[in-house]
Amino acid sequence: MFKFHSIRSRLTVNFLAIIAAVMIITSLFLYNQLERFFVNNMLDSLTRTGIEAGESAAGLLRNPIDITLRLSAHADSVSRLAGARVIFVNSQMEVIADSVRVGGLLGQTLDREEIATALAGEVGSSVLVSELTGQRVVQVAVPILGEGSDVIGVVFLSGSLHELYGGDQMPGILGRLRNYLLLAMLLAAAVVGGGSVLLARRFTGPLEVLAKAARRMGEGKLDQQIVVSSRDEIGYLAEQLNIMAARLNYYTSSLKHFASNVSHELRTPLASLSLITKSMKDYDMEPEQRKEFLDDLDQELDRLIALVHDLLELTKLEEGIKRTVTFCLAELLSEMAAQLTPRFERQDVRLVTDLPPLPVWVDGSPLLIRQAVHNLLDNALNYTSAGGWIRISVWLEHRWTGVKIEDTGIGIPEKDLPNLFERFYRVEQARTREAGGTGLGLAIVKETILAHGGKIWVESKEGAGSAFYFTLPLHRSVNNN
Repeated sequence: MFKFHSIRSRLTVNFLAIIAAVMIITSLFLYNQLERFFVNNMLDSLTRTGIEAGESAAGLLRNPIDITLRLSAHADSVSRLAGARVIFVNSQMEVIADSVRVGGLLGQTLDREEIATALAGEVGSSVLVSELTGQRVVQVAVPILGEGSDVIGVVFLSGSLHELYGGDQMPGILGRLRNYLLLAMLLAAAVVGGGSVLLARRFTGPLEVLAKAARRMGEGKLDQQIVVSSRDEIGYLAEQLNIMAARLNYYTSSLKHFASNVSHELRTPLASLSLITKSMKDYDMEPEQRKEFLDDLDQELDRLIALVHDLLELTKLEEGIKRTVTFCLAELLSEMAAQLTPRFERQDVRLVTDLPPLPVWVDGSPLLIRQAVHNLLDNALNYTSAGGWIRISVWLEHRWTGVKIEDTGIGIPEKDLPNLFERFYRVEQARTREAGGTGLGLAIVKETILAHGGKIWVESKEGAGSAFYFTLPLHRSVNNN
């Protein structure tokens, strides 16, 4: 079973984890850098002290009289100055002076790696734990140079790092620093934790609004509109959700309206069919009367078939055009005009064409475009009186071609123009003229043009005729040229 985990809690935990990781890494880095700084600083200080002490000891070693006494006094002086133990060693690694008088190493051989390095002419150093005190110490061995730069002895210094590391009872500098860092981490964690909660709440607040709106939409309440308060991705998501809700609401309303219209359109012919069949069943009729009823029955069936056909056409158009070809629009219109001219002449209406001399290539379904133009011409012919005219013209504009079908008919009331292409919409004048049709012709024309990537609109003035316009994108090669 799905278990809900809020984004707010996950964001808070993630923020805390990231901040904690950064602080731990930063603290460890700072701790190690400070430790290295203090140790290196002590090494440098002891090395400088050893060099100065070695220069002084070199003069003392030239006079062997009371050398041990004089070097021991010098070792005491340097030890007090440097705060470290000072030992002088001759070239045979024998201790000839030690700042520690009682329990010192005077007279003993001090065989250490640092001293061996110093006897070779280099400064030797090390950081280790003393075997005697158990504390960390820094040890430096500096060569004492005689005349001719020969190594005649070594100054060995050993300084304690107790002040830096401390002991069990009293923490050193690094110990206190570690405690301060831990305290700072705890305080920062508290501050960052509170800030993370506030930040997560600020970030997830709009998402919760979106979630509530989406839940209400899922319950069928499609009139939801979210206030867009930001221009970031969440604001964009809210805007798109508003658009989706508006479209769903529109399509739902359209579907209800469409179902209502279909039921209304079906009710009349079905009622007529029911009345005709009951009349033929219940009453004895003369052959002529029966034929008249059968003709009425045939007309109502034709109307139903036409309605179903138009509904299927609309459904297909909404699914898009699956197969397209490149065809010449001007040639198609010219052929249609030639085929329809006799019919127009029988009704004393002139059909005029104004087509470009050059081919006009478009992509799409010539059959659907032919049907759309045929519907527009049928409408124009139905509402144009004898002696009038209908003109088909084509124009080119950049990447588009346009078709205009205008007539000298009765025109369309201004109040009907916005709804003219809606399904089952009929102008009142059209009903009074009993022009027939299913009320889907112009809706099919609109869907056909939209499916081809074009636009369609109408201009009309009541009593002064109408002009229908639609555009289609030109074929790609034509666009490139």
